Amino acid sequence: MTFEKEKYAVAVGNFDGVHIGHAALISTARSLARATGGKVAVFTFDGFAPKGSSKHLITPEQRSEILRSMGVDKIFSRPFEALRDMSPAQFCRQILALQCGASYVVCGYNFRFGAGAEGDADTLCSELRELGIGAAVHDEVRYGGLPVSSTAIRKLLSEGRADHAEKLLGRPFSLCLPVVHGNHIGTGLGFPTINQNYPDDITPLCRGVYYCLVHIDGKTYRAVTNVGVKPTVGSDRVTVESHVLDCDMDLYGKTVKTEFKSYLRGERRFDSLDELKAQIAKDVDAVREIK
Repeated sequence: MTFEKEKYAVAVGNFDGVHIGHAALISTARSLARATGGKVAVFTFDGFAPKGSSKHLITPEQRSEILRSMGVDKIFSRPFEALRDMSPAQFCRQILALQCGASYVVCGYNFRFGAGAEGDADTLCSELRELGIGAAVHDEVRYGGLPVSSTAIRKLLSEGRADHAEKLLGRPFSLCLPVVHGNHIGTGLGFPTINQNYPDDITPLCRGVYYCLVHIDGKTYRAVTNVGVKPTVGSDRVTVESHVLDCDMDLYGKTVKTEFKSYLRGERRFDSLDELKAQIAKDVDAVREIK
């Protein structure tokens, strides 16, 4: 066990998606760190599964990258299984006070912790007070009348409302995936594509065609992206297939970031490849017209 000597204002939570509600927690921690002369940290859990059959919005690597971009000086993460049986008092003393060096802790209004999730925000404040550590509880964050939560964002994405999900996330929903070989049907149609396999552990998007931004070697390109099983030609798994506009590069094996901006249409099966080609041409024209 290591003990932190530096003093931190610690924002604590799962941070799945690192949405604008999480950003509000971190902003509060940043203000407290400035006031107390400390640094900003986040404490989060590794291996914590969302409720029911839900899946994560981002990978742990994406989470760390986003948190760093928000000015977080240090990220403390511990396996959820190693902490799940701790009492609230043990968690506050052993983890937040000793291992994280917390001088102040910030949590959301609905934060739960400790064995059986018996601890809540009030419990956290009480236990920390006993340890001489300050605490702040952030109220619910809403956008357009909608409570901001990872659950709400998953629902929007499942409905194809990527543009609405972007507002709650504070950035477009994105996937960073290696480019793999496909069946090269797009090349034969005059619309070459890059293929990426949709991750099994990330929340599923509504199947269909999207306007996307694709980031390659520091440059950003518009793309027409199909998420689904390519019903006209067939696929044995869900893929992310993007026709990248005005880009002619060999990207096999490269990891490419694809940002989902808006939903164009549903996935459908065409009676012929000529019909598919004509529709892709329309999709490309629609993307070019987007301001």
